[in-house]
Amino acid sequence: MILFETDRLVARRLTHDDASAMVEIYGDRDAMRYVGDGEPLDLEACRHWVDVTDGNFERRGYGMVALIERSTGVMVGCVGIVHPDQQPDPEVKYAFRRDAWGRGFATEAVRGLIEWGRSQFSLPYLIATTAPGNEPSHRVLGKAGFVRHSVREDEDGTTFVWRLDCSAP
Repeated sequence: MILFETDRLVARRLTHDDASAMVEIYGDRDAMRYVGDGEPLDLEACRHWVDVTDGNFERRGYGMVALIERSTGVMVGCVGIVHPDQQPDPEVKYAFRRDAWGRGFATEAVRGLIEWGRSQFSLPYLIATTAPGNEPSHRVLGKAGFVRHSVREDEDGTTFVWRLDCSAP
């Protein structure tokens, strides 16, 4: 089921068949260095994550989605709106295969996700969190309209919190 589309990407619900493609993203230690505890995920963890995502869709109507490159039909990444550890704030998350980095997919996907969130769920705002050293994500979020809002200290260290007012165009 297609949830939203951009010029180069089709966003659809994740399925268990996507787990091996997810390992190409989340199993890459370099790609994971700024995600959670920084540890890569194996196939079983990716399958579990699809189950968690299904539960998020059941509860809220949204969660992480697969991003398929139109020209190749290949899953190049994931993007979504989530509530990690049941936090009240809707948070944008994304990750991409290393061979998709630097091609503008992240900004395109986040912009598409924002429009989907606005139109389908009337979310008043979104947040995103980044590690201070994750300059590529800082640029993506800035291009998508997020502004750095605050700094949060958590068990993983210092985190920048970005915010986007969804009522603004």
